[in-house]
Amino acid sequence: MRKNFKKALITGGVGFIGYHLAKRLVNEGFHVDIIDNLSRGKIDSDFKNLLKNKKINFFKHDFFKNNLILNKNYNFIFHLAAIVGVKNVISKPYEVLEKNVKLLLNTIKCAKKQKKLKRFFFLSTSEVYAGSLKHKILNFPTKESNIISLDDLNNNRSTYMLSKIYGEALCQFSGLPFTILRPHNIFGERMGMSHVIPELTKKVLSKNKFITVYNSNHTRTFCYIDDAIEMIIRIMKSKKTLYRTYNLGDPRQEIKIYDLAKKIIKIVNKNKKIKSKKINNFSPKRRSPRMTKLLKEIDFKLNSSLNSNLIKTVKWYKKNFLK
Repeated sequence: MRKNFKKALITGGVGFIGYHLAKRLVNEGFHVDIIDNLSRGKIDSDFKNLLKNKKINFFKHDFFKNNLILNKNYNFIFHLAAIVGVKNVISKPYEVLEKNVKLLLNTIKCAKKQKKLKRFFFLSTSEVYAGSLKHKILNFPTKESNIISLDDLNNNRSTYMLSKIYGEALCQFSGLPFTILRPHNIFGERMGMSHVIPELTKKVLSKNKFITVYNSNHTRTFCYIDDAIEMIIRIMKSKKTLYRTYNLGDPRQEIKIYDLAKKIIKIVNKNKKIKSKKINNFSPKRRSPRMTKLLKEIDFKLNSSLNSNLIKTVKWYKKNFLK
């Protein structure tokens, strides 16, 4: 009977999006295999609870070294594994290029051995638009069809974007039934610390009277993890989304990082003053995805509130991570 169950593989599945995706897939009736080398993701209490479900299997493995073939009957493969994080990208640019491409190539090899594969998902990045923004050819909100321009190749941070653009091309010509997603500032509980919301929360909870907010005039649109996962599941179930590339985000409320810090201060109820400081870390000044095409094709409407989702996220970090 087990052969009739739906099966999914998530590479890098211990991480933020992978963890929430695995939980949802189990609720959709899937048996889920998770592969992760734990270079970034952690086996915390939340993930241990997830592993109690008999439909979840975890394998510690580095897909960079070889393509471990666990099963030849996966219906869906979600490739989330990558070298990410601004610090990693800036300090290890060659490793980012080498490993991200090799990780994808090995996962594609695994996918090509599948007998019942319906879809191969590749998580790209909103960073693919960074060069276009720099060269002033990026329109807002940004369509997936916007011209992609490269940044200077001697910019360390561009290596992550380059690895993802090359990855998109590999998927296009792989011969696999693929869908490419470009996430835009997905946030929520258990997203780690290397993101602006948990970083600001940590600062606000500190004993310092002042908090420093870098590039406070930069703007972002934030998409709550539950909305992102709902969109991924609807994409997975729709035949219209096959062989397509989509932004994954929530463009309804664009907010300055300064104003985001003020919201977190209010949530935590701390008396803090903000010091703004500019730094040149090659961070895009603005990100705002156009979601019209995707939302129409999957018949989905974004309704959740940034404020309520931010409250849930900040409270989770205060309780579980920043005690």
